[in-house]
Amino acid sequence: MEVWTSHQGLPHNSVNAITQTDDGYLWFATWEGVARYNGLSFELFSRDVKTGIADAGIRTLVADQQNRLWIGGARGGLTLHQDFSWYPQALAKSLINHVLVDHESNLWLAVEGEGVFFRPYLGNNEYGNGRQVLDVGAYRLVQATNGVIYAATSAGVYRVSQTNAEQLSIPSVPDKTRIYYVASDHQDELLIASAKGAWRFDGNTFSPVAEELSGSVVTLIEEDDEGTLWLGTLDKGLARVGYRQVDYIDTQSGLPNNRVISWFQDVEGSIWVGTNGGILRLRTAPFQSVDEQAGLLGNFVRTVLQVPGERFLVGSSEGLSLLEDGQAFPASDDLVARQSVLSLAALDSGDALVGTQRSGVYEWRMGKMRQLYSQGNGLPANEVRALLEDSKGRRWIGTVNGLVLVESDGSMTQINQHNSDLPDDYIMALMEDHRGRIWIGTAQGVAFYDRRNQIKQIDISTYEGAQYVFGFYIEPGFIWMATDRGLLRYDAMQNTLSGIGKPAGLPIDKFFQVIYDHMGSFWLSSNRGIWKVGYVEAHRVASGERHTVNFEHFGEEDGMGSSQANGGSNPAAVSSRGGNLVFATANGIALIRPTALKQLYQYRLPVVVEEVDADGVKVNPKIDKQLGAGVNRVRIKFAGLSYIMPQRLQYQTKLVGFEEEWNYHGNQTVAEYTNLPPGHYEFLVSARYPYGEWNATKHSLKFEIEPLLWQRKDAQLLASLGLLFSIGSLMYWRVHSLKSRQRELAQQVRIKTQALREQSEQYERLAKEDPLTGLYNRRAFDERVRRDFMMASQSLRQLNMAIVDIDHFKQVNDRFSHLVGDEVIKLVAHYLQYTVQPPNIVARWGGEEFTLLIHGDEEEAEKFCQKLLVGVSQLECEALHMQFNLTVSIGLSNALGCSDYQTLLKRADQALYEAKEAGRNRVVKYQEFRIY
Repeated sequence: MEVWTSHQGLPHNSVNAITQTDDGYLWFATWEGVARYNGLSFELFSRDVKTGIADAGIRTLVADQQNRLWIGGARGGLTLHQDFSWYPQALAKSLINHVLVDHESNLWLAVEGEGVFFRPYLGNNEYGNGRQVLDVGAYRLVQATNGVIYAATSAGVYRVSQTNAEQLSIPSVPDKTRIYYVASDHQDELLIASAKGAWRFDGNTFSPVAEELSGSVVTLIEEDDEGTLWLGTLDKGLARVGYRQVDYIDTQSGLPNNRVISWFQDVEGSIWVGTNGGILRLRTAPFQSVDEQAGLLGNFVRTVLQVPGERFLVGSSEGLSLLEDGQAFPASDDLVARQSVLSLAALDSGDALVGTQRSGVYEWRMGKMRQLYSQGNGLPANEVRALLEDSKGRRWIGTVNGLVLVESDGSMTQINQHNSDLPDDYIMALMEDHRGRIWIGTAQGVAFYDRRNQIKQIDISTYEGAQYVFGFYIEPGFIWMATDRGLLRYDAMQNTLSGIGKPAGLPIDKFFQVIYDHMGSFWLSSNRGIWKVGYVEAHRVASGERHTVNFEHFGEEDGMGSSQANGGSNPAAVSSRGGNLVFATANGIALIRPTALKQLYQYRLPVVVEEVDADGVKVNPKIDKQLGAGVNRVRIKFAGLSYIMPQRLQYQTKLVGFEEEWNYHGNQTVAEYTNLPPGHYEFLVSARYPYGEWNATKHSLKFEIEPLLWQRKDAQLLASLGLLFSIGSLMYWRVHSLKSRQRELAQQVRIKTQALREQSEQYERLAKEDPLTGLYNRRAFDERVRRDFMMASQSLRQLNMAIVDIDHFKQVNDRFSHLVGDEVIKLVAHYLQYTVQPPNIVARWGGEEFTLLIHGDEEEAEKFCQKLLVGVSQLECEALHMQFNLTVSIGLSNALGCSDYQTLLKRADQALYEAKEAGRNRVVKYQEFRIY
């Protein structure tokens, strides 16, 4: 579910109608105009001369053939939109509730309080005078395939024609009952929504839809592509009528408002619901989230394991669940199953080992839990984060105090730092390779247990100081490790280590699990979402054949309940035999089927040209095929109209007549051309999803740039002859007068330019400068951080924010006066201004607080802040008479994981608070990464 309101760009929260035109645009009718949506932003069209819309209050939208859109609303306003053109129509007597274009292209209008009106089609987007065919206030019209037209009115449902209107009687419903909506289903039966429930009419008899709604006000009824009926209500939200049951979506489950007034299913299958509080979109996202609402015991999931069939055991902080077909239920009736579960392991019998946080290891067999191992019978700790049954039937138990090997005869051996070369006793991952070696991931590195019963370490710190090993993926010859410094590859044949981390272009370091989807991609889980990288490409980067790796990132906007995938225990992700990928997250299970994602990427995307301007003047590309002579800059804005994952769309363009090759634009949706010579051009644009194919049906836009007079050959010939004739007689006079005039003009220009420059600089400085310190003020800093945050998010570069606060500043004002306080602020400001160099910036935030925007990774930013801390403490202020130690506290945050720059600021402020609470005169950075 996704929601849009006025906060996301809607002009008004009441959405009266929704439709989609042939070109792919979605349109929303509101009381403040009609909004066109391209998947990323809304464009508002309202009352003005261009559109011909009579009033901003729009009640209905109807998509017609040939990319036409009918817009009707308040004051009887009616306008036809087609491509880039608008065709205002004659006004109706009152508010137009609905428009119907019949099979012969005639127009029918449902008018509030007036009735139904018919307008004959005359051709060329023109219609004859309207005549009334029903004098009862009408709300909705629909035409059946046999040509019969039905009208929903304030006094029942009618069958209407150009000459007649006949009321239909619904059994047990009074004839004057208000009918809000009529529609047709896939069997061409009439669907009716009324003040007394919903009905279906097959041409002869009426039958109720959803008996439990028989006494409710039903505002609309529609059938989706799969045959499911959807009913909007006045105060109960949206009802979905399935086989023998009715499900509701209301404000408790995410609907913006319980009054539903519009419904639409787009060409991609998404369902859009308009309410009095905004829009709700229901779609099949790449990820499916399963949480407590689906029966899971607890949302904080730490481990997941496939058991026979496409079923999964799910261990969470509140117990063990069994997941099957998107529904979860307790895996056991035993109370011991409702404790915190950290790890799981499959047994040859089809059962499973269950590692808990406080009670050791259990066996799950046929829905029953039986304790096997604990501190009471041989475990060094009850907290078990990794489990494994190897090919010899031995069981390996990884605890926070060491490793335990349980032989097939039940004997137990403890393995730890004191009796082996184990790098650390905190065990987080266990896996067996193809040679029978057991790989062990710890909080201080990695080791393996070989066939000689010896522990051997592999030094991974050589790659960027890697330390934590959270998970493994093992293939013949290679061991892949998810670590705190990226994805590492150990070549078992060459005994070499390489990695794919920040040096290879990944924006983060810490990955918890790596799984392979058997379709050519690795999937990496992290605290900041799921990352997809190509399998072959990963090998090439690890082998040094490539320097960077391409990646695709998934998060909450793609259907995950939380972008925080959990790690530190195993397995926290699984690639199932049925082709599903399942991840443990902080808000349930995130499940994706890569084959479905691939099918989505193969979708042929409609692409439109949204706007064309020549030298800043908008032109209509459907009409204005010729651009005037002397055009210097042509700017073309385009969009791929897909609404599933619009932010992932990629574009390429080519201007035939100017370019030979396609230009890749990434996610950018604008192409600009300057100094194009006169001639004929064709602009081509194509779109795709990442890893998908480019849209074969490329959008084409043809235009011509006319030559200037001097660029025409006949004009050039005449000009040459004229020039030769007059050049001799005019030369002396022209040179003399030009020089004189040039001197006069140059002097005037210098005087006026200097005055304007001084005035402009003064205004600019006053608007953005703090008067006390000369630093940027809060307004200037806000503008800069908003821009840098957006650029950093798009390019996945790192950005940091620091808030600097002068310690005990109130004492300075109280003991020495506010004038001395101002001197202290200026002293610190001067030092910061001298120390902070571009592209970093410093600003006075207010009072004794300063803000810094620091580009680069988090570690360098922290070092820089430590430098500032020392530098300020060494400043000398004569006004303080050596009676006050000048120090500052600094809070630091990183933009990774921040959805907007306000979050970045809040995190820095929280870190500053912690610095003060810890005693001041220190740097504290916001910490998001945790191990549970």
